[in-house]
Amino acid sequence: MKNENKILLFLGIFISSVSFAQEALTFVAIKDTTAFSWENDEIIVINTGDKITTNSKVGYYETSKNMVNLHLGIKFKKSDIQYTTPAKDFLPADTKDTFGNDIFIDYPVDYLNSGKSNGLGNPIFIGDVDEMWVPAYYCDVLKGKDRNKLLEIHKGFPAEEYMGGHKYSWYESEDTDIQNGRAMFYNTVIKLGLGTHFAVKNIKKTDYGYAVDCVESISDGRYEIEIFIENKFWDKYKPGDEMTLYLYIDGDYLDIYVDSKDIHFGTFVRVKRDFIKQYQSLIKTNTCDLTNVQWPRRADGSMDYNTPNLQAIEETNIDEPYEGINAKNNAERHFIPLWAWFAIIGGTVVVGGCAAFFIIKRKK
Repeated sequence: MKNENKILLFLGIFISSVSFAQEALTFVAIKDTTAFSWENDEIIVINTGDKITTNSKVGYYETSKNMVNLHLGIKFKKSDIQYTTPAKDFLPADTKDTFGNDIFIDYPVDYLNSGKSNGLGNPIFIGDVDEMWVPAYYCDVLKGKDRNKLLEIHKGFPAEEYMGGHKYSWYESEDTDIQNGRAMFYNTVIKLGLGTHFAVKNIKKTDYGYAVDCVESISDGRYEIEIFIENKFWDKYKPGDEMTLYLYIDGDYLDIYVDSKDIHFGTFVRVKRDFIKQYQSLIKTNTCDLTNVQWPRRADGSMDYNTPNLQAIEETNIDEPYEGINAKNNAERHFIPLWAWFAIIGGTVVVGGCAAFFIIKRKK
């Protein structure tokens, strides 16, 4: 009888953890907007206050049917048809707070220009941008006035590429453009670098910045040319995983930690128009003019980008859970690995009230 009670207890915990992991995210429209679908070539209207749900499929998508406008978007289904809608027009249904101007930049829509393609793809052109969050090591690259310094820091870029029978140098690829290293913080979607996106569940304003409960987009891939490619994040997490991002803001500097102090995703800096322009010039032509460049500064006026001393930040404990992530932490603490369930209930696992039976084939 005791063993049966243990099984029921384990089963209840398992169902709770699976249900939490599979929870759909709900977003509420904060203005009248539209969504479009390639499946049925249809545009639908979404009114202020309407809700959409997604299985964490968010990213950097076409925001209109003309296929040239790109921005952060949310994919959702209605009547089994998938639609895409602009992320900026929504809020998470249950968020506590929203991002402020200390981190939010209202990026304009980017656009493609296939007429100027270099053969490696359709280069993306940034709209009229005054500011941008980019990796802090971009400062070293620009100050050094030598684009090859990027290859020393960012080893993911191949020195040469071949496409269509032609050879291209690394700096000719649109993947080296400054916007592919930027970070974007919208209330429903966060973008870090080229291909890493997070669907936002809850934002909490803190003394040091923000704590953000989120899920990495199931649309994400893993690329060798990602920013901060050597940190532990890439080994520990995968698309679809839930996590909390801790955003530490210090003037023009931003440090991002994931779930604890152990994983430092990276340091970003907020740069101005002349920095953006001259960085682009350096990468494409290996020339730049730093006369009018404003370099990012911390709140105390310094310009270093060493990681912050977290212990020195008053009343800050990023390991302490708050309302909104307790369920996630509890689920992780009580999660039972799949192999254990075979031992407990003979290869029968119940998920959401349904039994799934597994057959394991052994090699002869």
